[in-house]
Amino acid sequence: MNLTHIFLINLIFIVGINILGGWEALLCTLLFVMFIYIREKNMKQVMILMGILLILSSNFHFRTIESIEKNRNYNLEIEITSDRGKIIKIENKYSKINYFPILDKSLEDGRYEIKGNILDIEDSLVEIEVLEETFLKAPVKRKLNEKIEEMTKTFPYEFQDFTKAVLLGRKDVISNEVREKFNYTGTSHLLVISGLHIGIIILTILFLLKNLPYQMRYSLSGVILTAYCYGVGFTPSVMRAYIMGMIFLGAKIFYEEREMKKALIISFIISSFINPYAMRSISYQMSYLALIGILFLYPKIKEYITIPKKYNKYKILDFLILSFSIQIILTPIFLYYFRVWPLFSFIPNLVAIPLGSVIVQLLFIGLLLSFIGIAGFVTPASYLLYKLLMFIIDFFYKVPFLTLILYNKIYLLIYVFLYAIILLFIILKKEKINKYWYIFFIIIPLIYMGTPQRSGKLDLKWAKYRMDESKILIINRDLDRREILELKDYGIKNLDYIVIPRFYPLKEIKKAYFEDIEIIILLEGEGIKVDGEIFINNGGKIEVEKSN
Repeated sequence: MNLTHIFLINLIFIVGINILGGWEALLCTLLFVMFIYIREKNMKQVMILMGILLILSSNFHFRTIESIEKNRNYNLEIEITSDRGKIIKIENKYSKINYFPILDKSLEDGRYEIKGNILDIEDSLVEIEVLEETFLKAPVKRKLNEKIEEMTKTFPYEFQDFTKAVLLGRKDVISNEVREKFNYTGTSHLLVISGLHIGIIILTILFLLKNLPYQMRYSLSGVILTAYCYGVGFTPSVMRAYIMGMIFLGAKIFYEEREMKKALIISFIISSFINPYAMRSISYQMSYLALIGILFLYPKIKEYITIPKKYNKYKILDFLILSFSIQIILTPIFLYYFRVWPLFSFIPNLVAIPLGSVIVQLLFIGLLLSFIGIAGFVTPASYLLYKLLMFIIDFFYKVPFLTLILYNKIYLLIYVFLYAIILLFIILKKEKINKYWYIFFIIIPLIYMGTPQRSGKLDLKWAKYRMDESKILIINRDLDRREILELKDYGIKNLDYIVIPRFYPLKEIKKAYFEDIEIIILLEGEGIKVDGEIFINNGGKIEVEKSN
């Protein structure tokens, strides 16, 4: 059976249900099966593909839920981390929408099964009345967390948080300031568990078990990797890396040839079957695309660059091209989701990735050794290298134009076009690319298309905007980048005044709006009249009152 056909039928169906819907996905996949029959006239193959499609459709029906409704009770599986929550499953099914719960009671960190009444739904935020709750014990994860706290307890909190991020996937514990530095320098992938981390961990386990018999060494490595991934949680990106890691170990056990491209296809099929909506996760998309960049784009770019051996003795230029390839294939993701353009962030990765890899390796060795009480000599070395890494991150954070923030709205069509260009570059022969290279740059100006300036009122929970003779924004708190982007998407391109109830740094606003904006601070009881309404500071919050 052609593995490519199985992959394509999975890809068409999964993309269809995530973008269009169940019936539309089924129709698109049936058309593909018809195309295969017309092209190859192989009824046996068509019957196998129809059987796979039936399995996919049944799995989608029984494992997913479209949405939830107000004033209904649901059985929910939720995870609470640092006072933040996420709904994992609804009625033991995966949801098309990523919902975030607002509970009527406080719960400690952990995973819970709750029976809850849905009080209100606003976008992805869900207010829930907790009727029943059951704490789901996670002994492996709890034990890993305890060991990490034990091995880092004598070190600064920043290092403790970094260790939890790289070993447990706890990116939520990283401060906004540190996260901003990693984002700007294009090294934020070091703060999440990804294929890089899993690969390092597999190599570390194999190194520690090198004196064991061959098959026992790889079999035990699979057991340790499974226990570790179970402990940190099978997020979409971890699932992808875990499946590919197990395929690698399985190939070594059974003396099979390792083919990374086949492993990538198999991992996609399995992970999509487990959770048909997994590809809606940004980390899932970035994880697969980064590997596609390594396996498909990197070799194509190397065709265009001839590196004399004397200049590439230590493979530095090869690594530079590899980092650049990953950045190219991830750039549309950064543009569409985060509105950032990482121009030169591949340069810090030349140092950050090797150094970060050594840190992860040492921390994981320390974590394993902590179970027998001898992690003390590893953690100090990890901390020293962490300090060096942060020095490098701080240095590049001060370098201008490593990453550009684009506040104009970028539409989905542009995102698709960019990936179409990358795909054509991978598929087409070098001669055609050399002949029609200019076509690849035709759509670039579309990225900078903005939306027209709106007039009138804009009322949000966190901001009010009034268009009078002067353009005024009234806010009750400082705004983050996501909220500034929302203002830009509404078409608010110019501001004359910002009214606030107390001093805020307004760092993101000042980045987004280059003009000289006057800041007005309303003290308690003070107010201003704008367009027939009075905005008054009432108890530290600006409220609206109708003027007489």
